[in-house]
Amino acid sequence: MPLALTPKCYLAILFAGLICVTGASLARGATAERGESAEAADFATIHDRAAADYMKGELDDALAGFNAAIALNPASALAYYNRGNVYYAKGDYSAAIHDFTEALRISPGLPYANMNRGNALSNLGRLDEALRDLDEAVRLQPEVSDSYFNRAIVHVRRRELEQALADYEAAIGRDAEDQEAASARQRLVDLLGATKEGGLATVDTAKITAEIAHSRQVEHLLRLVANTCIAHGDSLEGLTTLALVGKWKPAPKEELTRRSGTAAQIDGGWTFRDRFGAYALVHSESNHKPPVYVCSLTTQPVSLHLFDDVKAGFEARFGVAPHDTPTWPGQKVTRYQLSNGTGSLFTALAFTPKHGALTFRIYLGNP
Repeated sequence: MPLALTPKCYLAILFAGLICVTGASLARGATAERGESAEAADFATIHDRAAADYMKGELDDALAGFNAAIALNPASALAYYNRGNVYYAKGDYSAAIHDFTEALRISPGLPYANMNRGNALSNLGRLDEALRDLDEAVRLQPEVSDSYFNRAIVHVRRRELEQALADYEAAIGRDAEDQEAASARQRLVDLLGATKEGGLATVDTAKITAEIAHSRQVEHLLRLVANTCIAHGDSLEGLTTLALVGKWKPAPKEELTRRSGTAAQIDGGWTFRDRFGAYALVHSESNHKPPVYVCSLTTQPVSLHLFDDVKAGFEARFGVAPHDTPTWPGQKVTRYQLSNGTGSLFTALAFTPKHGALTFRIYLGNP
């Protein structure tokens, strides 16, 4: 059974694609395809709603929506492409390949369609076909680092390790801030170094691809917490803006009120999904003055192996050592003390084995 890898930036790319075709721009695209009509407007509305459902992680609703959009306009390459993305997210790679193929039949050269079809083919072990698709993705969009990254995974699985390293270098060269590519490249170098005495025949490519996926998840989590709680933990407005841009699902106000207490008010909460799992982001403000702001980011599913690597990565990225390791019932916790220039910034990193959950809890202010 081939290892099912989630391609790098798979959902991020798809989110960008979905965002750029919603609202007025989608309506213009539908008009171009179907002409000025009520049916075209219906298509735009249905497709837009399905896109929003997809971005919230509501895959069954998104699938039903794209089915309805295709029924209204079976000549829409975009609708087939986005339904293929939903099938991919659900793990139905054969159905995804069918829809990406149909999208490319209607609109040859459709951005990202070759790349995503190549990823689906790779997950089914159809590596020669996957490589052809990813070669075409690189040819069509040589500036996109993700195509090189995903092609590197195929090269690893084909035991073409020098080509894999070259593709990671190409991905980094096109996006110097791509920490996932840099981490994956280093992980590959380390694993090859550990097996070089036995030669290529001893290389466990399944282990390499699994470890590369693991290192990408660590980098992704560290970047996510840096961009949310560490950057905006004392700004409800900042987090709200991120939530609106990311189409995160807000928690009902009555739920926030119910969970608030006499010491602090929970004033913001959102849930969302990406290629690595499900998340809950919560923001609260203490009732005393000056206030202490608490921002927490929780994700599932997580293993102890991942928690330990996230700890090591957090310490390396922010240059901190553990402050203490308190005993919290049912949790493994490490706390850190930082300074953000204006006050104290404490971080508690907790793992809850029972639920496979990892939580970053950031305290901003002077508790």
